[in-house]
Parts: sequence; C-alpha cells; structure tokens
Amino acid sequence: MSKIGDKFKECRAEKGLSVREVAEKAGISDTEVFRIETGRRVNPSASILVSIGKVLGMANDDVLLLAGLKEKDDLPMIEKVFPDLNTEKQQQTAQRIMYRLGRNNSLQDNDYDDLVDHVEMFLDFVEKKRNSQKPKVQSDIGTGV
Repeated sequence: MSKIGDKFKECRAEKGLSVREVAEKAGISDTEVFRIETGRRVNPSASILVSIGKVLGMANDDVLLLAGLKEKDDLPMIEKVFPDLNTEKQQQTAQRIMYRLGRNNSLQDNDYDDLVDHVEMFLDFVEKKRNSQKPKVQSDIGTGV
C-alpha cells in the first residue's frame, strides 16, 4: 500500500465512512478510492487526492506531502506550476480550473482547444473593456489652442 492510501483508509475508518460514502462526497468513483487506498492506482492526480482528503478532513498540504507531490517547506504546488501568477485570486482561479479539468475525463482534444480559444477571447474582451473605460486625453497639438 501507499502512504497516502494507508492514511486515507485510516481516516475513513476513524470517521466510520465506507469507500462508497467517501467517493460520493469526493465526486469520484468508489473504485478509484479503493484503488488509491490499496496502492493499485499509480499516480492519481493531485485534485483527486485533495478531494478525498477534504472529505476526510485532511489539509491539502498534508495530502500532497504524503502522496510525494510536495516537499516539506516547498512552494505551494500552484506556484510551481504557474510561477507567473502574482495574486492569490489568480492562483485560486487557476486551481479551480485545474481541479475541474482533473475531474473530467470525457473531454476530447478539440474541447481543450475550444477552452484555450474561449480563455483568449475572454482576456481580449477584458482588455478592450478596460481600454474603453480609460478617460480619453485630448491633445491640444494642432488645434490652435
């Protein structure tokens, strides 16, 4: 078994929860929870592990440390993956997107292309909106004033 699998099983037993109950609350299959607990699931995603950990009352950092996805006193995972995100809100937004992508196994390659297109359109829209809200400065050059 894996360290994280052992810990999940221990916490689940302490809380009196079944594999199915944990799976339902975490939004994943009971087979996935069972495979993680028994070490049969190789390299489960951080988002799946964190969702199970939340159900079991574990801190995200503890889950990631036990799973070997984070080292003690290390930068948060989101800062490693996206070092250019400067604000907490940017990091939270990226985490929410990554979490949802990690939980959805039905997307096709063209769906990811569409996602990128939509994000780019949104960012262009926001930039144009901001530019249109800036006060326009009129130049006195050539007006004879």
